[in-house]
Amino acid sequence: MAPKDISSLLPQLLSFPPHPPPPIPPSDTAYDRDIRTLRKVLNEIPTNSLTSSVPNGGDLLEILDPSINTLPYLYTLLAHIHAGKQKAMVPGSPSWIKALEFLDHFDSVQVRYVGTEFRRLVCCLRDAALASKMPIAAVRPIRTAILRLDPSASCLTSTHLIFLRLCLEARTFRAAKAVLDKDIYEFPSSANTQSGDQLPCSSHDASSGFISDKTELSDKVTYRDALKYFLYGAMIYMALHEWDRAIHFLEIILTAPSRNNSSQMQIEAYKKWPGSLPKTTSPQVAKYVRILGKPYEALGIVFKDGLDKDLDVRRLNAELHAGNQKWSADCNLGLVLQVLDAYRRFSIVKLGSTYAALPLPQVSQRTSPTPDDYMETAEYITLMINKGQLNATLDNRSRDSEPQSWVLRFATSSSTGPRILSEQQQYEEMVRQAATSSALAEHIRATDRKFMLSKEYAEWIKRSKNDADNSGNGGDGITFPGQHPFDDEDIMGDG
Repeated sequence: MAPKDISSLLPQLLSFPPHPPPPIPPSDTAYDRDIRTLRKVLNEIPTNSLTSSVPNGGDLLEILDPSINTLPYLYTLLAHIHAGKQKAMVPGSPSWIKALEFLDHFDSVQVRYVGTEFRRLVCCLRDAALASKMPIAAVRPIRTAILRLDPSASCLTSTHLIFLRLCLEARTFRAAKAVLDKDIYEFPSSANTQSGDQLPCSSHDASSGFISDKTELSDKVTYRDALKYFLYGAMIYMALHEWDRAIHFLEIILTAPSRNNSSQMQIEAYKKWPGSLPKTTSPQVAKYVRILGKPYEALGIVFKDGLDKDLDVRRLNAELHAGNQKWSADCNLGLVLQVLDAYRRFSIVKLGSTYAALPLPQVSQRTSPTPDDYMETAEYITLMINKGQLNATLDNRSRDSEPQSWVLRFATSSSTGPRILSEQQQYEEMVRQAATSSALAEHIRATDRKFMLSKEYAEWIKRSKNDADNSGNGGDGITFPGQHPFDDEDIMGDG
């Protein structure tokens, strides 16, 4: 296609949004109409026109502002990357720098209309970083992209998976927490579940209102993708030693419904799972993962028996080393080696249920891999106390005393000892829990509203009305907003 004169196209490209903004913002309908018109214009412009020089030299990217002209900037940037006009797309190249500028400043509403192009740019960054063997270079910009698009990060998208995979490749685990610590409540909505009267630019109860099949801000997220996200997340939390969160993610995988015996993700999760399976794991999944994860189950049994019977670490050590080849083949050797450390920590904590105080040499003899190294035991216990893993104090009586004279004193209750929270800490924890509960309640309300607009709910209402008419009990079977359609039935009960 013959290139068009870019100078003649500039007025159209800069026409939306009006700048400076009008005193009265446009309606959602007008905004939607105008931005779709701009997108149509951009789709009809040949790539070589977007990459051509503008009057007085330079190119469009030097004129456009990504925070205002989000659509033309993104189209022009992709045209440059595709044409290789600004050299190869590698970390530090001109195209790379422009891509980072875009992801730092794009308008989060405008970008809802160019989901496919947005994902293309994210994939360009990922591919360039991996090809250059610099996955860490793409971690920050893609994290920024996720949080600018959806600050709650509560709708699982294909970009979430790209981001976590890069964090694992780069071994930059803490960088993942900005996204990973935000709970997933939703998946991209499909055409069947999306409310037809809401535009992408409208205000939505939840991010799945604009992250949908229609906007294409996410590639299709499958059942396997969802399990993969939680498996990646569990691996990152394990690397950070955030065990409670890791176990929560593994539990989500193991208790997920499965049509067949189990999925590969569930088998991998079981190999990382400590102890007995969750009670809500289906019998078919439980049976299958236990068969394929037999060595891990044996290791878990030895671990539990050792703690229950106050055995030393030698039997666990033997079991661990016997399976070294298996752990290595499964890429779980590093995780399995932490079992020894966990065994030691649990053994020390368990002493508190029997003793109020115990001389350090006895603690060392019972729990340490080097029983005669009292100073190492003292340092290990101090680290546990500082991390909040042990509610106790190490009484060294005087600075000059030898470690063999020190005493480990356990706190008598959670309201005493070094783990007791100050009033300020208690208040901050209450505020945090209240905020979490409030966010959860809002997501539940949004889900209820979405459900009431769905085809499935309409069919349920119709069946309920027919059942009521047939039974002769009367009633119209209608549930109004603010009521839960299953108020008379505890659908979350065990029964």
